[in-house]
Order: sequence, then C-alpha cells, then structure tokens
Amino acid sequence: MEFTSSLANHVVERMSCEGSHPTSIEGMKLYSCSSNIPLIPLVLQPTICFVLQGEKRVATGKSVYVYDANTYLINSVTRPVEATLSNVSKEKPYVGLSLAIDQHLVGRLMMEMAPWQRDSSNEQQMALTQSTELTAPIADLISRLVDTLDSPMDQKILADSLRRELYYQVLKGPCGGLLRNSVSNHAGANRIAPVVHYLEENFERSLDIDEIASVAGMSSSTLHEHFRKVTSVSPIQYVKSLRLHKARSMLSSGFQVAEVCYGVGYSSPSQFSREFKRYFGFTPSEARSSVSTLS
Repeated sequence: MEFTSSLANHVVERMSCEGSHPTSIEGMKLYSCSSNIPLIPLVLQPTICFVLQGEKRVATGKSVYVYDANTYLINSVTRPVEATLSNVSKEKPYVGLSLAIDQHLVGRLMMEMAPWQRDSSNEQQMALTQSTELTAPIADLISRLVDTLDSPMDQKILADSLRRELYYQVLKGPCGGLLRNSVSNHAGANRIAPVVHYLEENFERSLDIDEIASVAGMSSSTLHEHFRKVTSVSPIQYVKSLRLHKARSMLSSGFQVAEVCYGVGYSSPSQFSREFKRYFGFTPSEARSSVSTLS
C-alpha cells in the first residue's frame, strides 16, 4: 500500500510556501520541500511520521530508519536525530505529515483494547524508533484527515474520531509496541519533559548535573535514571548531542567554525573540533564545506 500522488498534490496546494506547517487538527503538521537535502539536524518528538511523496531517512547513533509512501515511522521518545530527504525535485517535491502522539488518547485505547490484547509487557521493550509497512486502513485515515482541513464542520465532527481510529490501527500493527512504550513511559516522560525543554533552551550554557537535577526536582541519580529511560541517553550526553547538532546546522548555513564553536557553548575550539569529529566522523571545517548547499 502507498499514498497516492493526488493526496500529496492536495497537501502541497494547501501550503503557501515550503517548510513545516502546523494545522488546525491537534498535533498534525504538514511538510514540503522541493530539493534533496543531505542533512537536517533536528530533535524528534514522540510522533508518528508519514511521507506522502519522496523518501526520508532518520539516523540516530548507528541506527538508520528509512520510510517513504509505502511505510511510516513511529518515534516514542524525544531524541536528537539527523534526517535526509531524497528522490525529490521541483516537479515531485517531498511531502510529509506528522501526528504527535496523544498519550492520553492512546492510553484510553489501550485500556479498551486490553481484554483482546496478549501480554505485550516485553514487546519491543528496547525499541524507541521504528519504520513499518503502511496499511490500507492507515492510508485511508490519513487521506480522510487531510480532507477534513477543507471543511470546518468535518474537522469539528470527524477529526478526533479519525485520530482515534488511526492510533487504534497503529496499536494493532507490528510496531504498536512503540506506541504502548510511549504511553507506558508517560509518567516518567511528564517529569522529564520540563528538563528536556530547559536543556533545549540553555544548551549553549555551561550546565552541570546538579543544576539540571534541581530543575527536575530530583536527585542526580534519580534524574539520570529517569532521563535515560525516556531519552536513552544521559542529560549530559543529551546536551552534547544538542550542541553538536546545532553546530552542524549553523555550519550548513555558512557560519564560521570559530563562531559556531562559541555559539553552541564550547570554550575550546580544539575540544569542539575533537568532539565534533568523534560524533560525526569528520571535522567542522569539512562539514562546512560538504553541506554548503543546504539552506
């Protein structure tokens, strides 16, 4: 099963320019881009992501996830990633759609489905992100959700029920465990979310674990345990990842290496270059040259 080109065209017609576009449907965003992009550093939220046209790769650490009009991706935790767009042209732009995971709605569905669900306590326990095959019911639900954007009455009456049915279909699918994991970690995620936001707002400052723990209202050891459970990395590793992803984004926009180094919070250019190369496999200067075509 795959999305139709007419649906992609319909989405593009709704947007006045390329980029990311929030919609009036809760948690749903539309995206378009008319050129291949080798790299987009970003922080991915708990989201279900669809490519209506083109192909997208998401990489985190050594893991790479590919999805296109035949597949979709589920991400269950907030995590820094690198995204790549391919098979894109002005005649056939990349078109995407994302739906933020509504943990309360998914949690209610899980309770309703419990009598018919086998024990899945260990299902995909270690998985945080995964792509899987698109099914006909899910493709139809996405198409109908997009259609409601054309009618305020349809949106008011149908959008919430369509979102609910979409989560239901995902929960029944092979990657439903990721959706369950996202909700199972909801209590921990609620406690960690303000910390993640604080780090995103202050990553360029010199932060230590005691300051971060005070924001969370936890001891350092408790924060470390909860933060790693939700994000798969420690708070300090998360800060380093944010800095380096921001650095690569700035380099791709034409900033000088020294300007980027101090701008993302490093006081030593040699340390910045060393950690950048260890993380990405090449130096900041090489990154600035190789991604100079990005905008």
